[in-house]
Amino acid sequence: MSVAEALVREAGQRGARRAAGVTVRVVVTIGAWYWAIFVVVAAAVIIGNDRFGSGLDQGVLDAQMGGPSRWFLLVLGIIIPAAYLRLHVAAGGTRRSLAVGTVQGALVSGVLIGLVTALYLLGERALFAALDQPWVREFGLPVDGVAGVALTVLSEALVAATYYLAGAAISAGYYRLGVVRGSFYLLAALVPAALADLATHTGVTALIVGPENLPGVLLGLAGGAVAVALAAWLFSTPVRTVHLRPSL
Repeated sequence: MSVAEALVREAGQRGARRAAGVTVRVVVTIGAWYWAIFVVVAAAVIIGNDRFGSGLDQGVLDAQMGGPSRWFLLVLGIIIPAAYLRLHVAAGGTRRSLAVGTVQGALVSGVLIGLVTALYLLGERALFAALDQPWVREFGLPVDGVAGVALTVLSEALVAATYYLAGAAISAGYYRLGVVRGSFYLLAALVPAALADLATHTGVTALIVGPENLPGVLLGLAGGAVAVALAAWLFSTPVRTVHLRPSL
């Protein structure tokens, strides 16, 4: 490898690290507020129903079809890469390094969301037990115990990364293709999100199909990995050829 090639490669890696850092920082900041509010509201709902009602027949997270984090991640995916693209290029980064860094940041953010989700489920289950209420989980891959916690982390990580990248693919499609073709691209960008739902037994698509009709654990994890890869490809393909107009 020549000196010039080494410098170009190092610049690309540096740009990817910056893009990944932006993604993780924003997701952590918004996610921390989101989960703090969600935990307080969920605890109030569970305790309130126990004291003043007949109790709940399912957990709060399960009532949200297994994972509400996906929606704010989809929105952040639409906003962050598009807002950061011009600044990234102006700072010496490339469209390719933005694509690589965004995918890396989505994966790291996904793992963090997965950890928080698993911790929340453990806390919710403990609260139900303390109130002598049965805790049942309909949505999610069917594994219990320590393996179930690890599986929740992994499956929610796949879902979170997929939804973030699906959002990024939506904005990249509009940015690159315009309103009409971008609207058709939006439909394609949502396919990985639906696949992630089916693979992990969570979300709207799983509700429509029915969790009992969905694939087993190994096939589900494989499907989740495919969903992430497809979303990353649908984002990276248009963003690498986006034309930036000069600012006025």
